[in-house]
Amino acid sequence: MSRILIGYDIHENRRRRQALRLLRSLTACYQNSFFDCELTPQQLVEVYEILTSRLEPEEDGLIFAWVSHGETSALGQRWTLGGQSLFLVN
Repeated sequence: MSRILIGYDIHENRRRRQALRLLRSLTACYQNSFFDCELTPQQLVEVYEILTSRLEPEEDGLIFAWVSHGETSALGQRWTLGGQSLFLVN
C-alpha cells in the first residue's frame, strides 16, 4: 500500500459531489478537498480512472501526491487546463 494525498479543484457541484463520495469511501482522513489515503496499486489505478473520466480538463484540477514516511519529497500529477503535467515537490 502507498500513502497518497489526493486533492481536487472541481467547479461543478455534481462532479464535486461524485468525487467527494468516492474519496470519503476510501478514508476518514480528509479536510475540504484533500484526502489522505492508503491505497494498493490496483485501487490507485481504479480511483484515478474513475475521477479522470468524470472531470472536465478545461475546468477541473486533480492532484495525486505520493508521500513516504521519512521522505521529504512527494511526486504528484496535476490534471487541468486541458492537459497533464508532472511535478516534483522537494
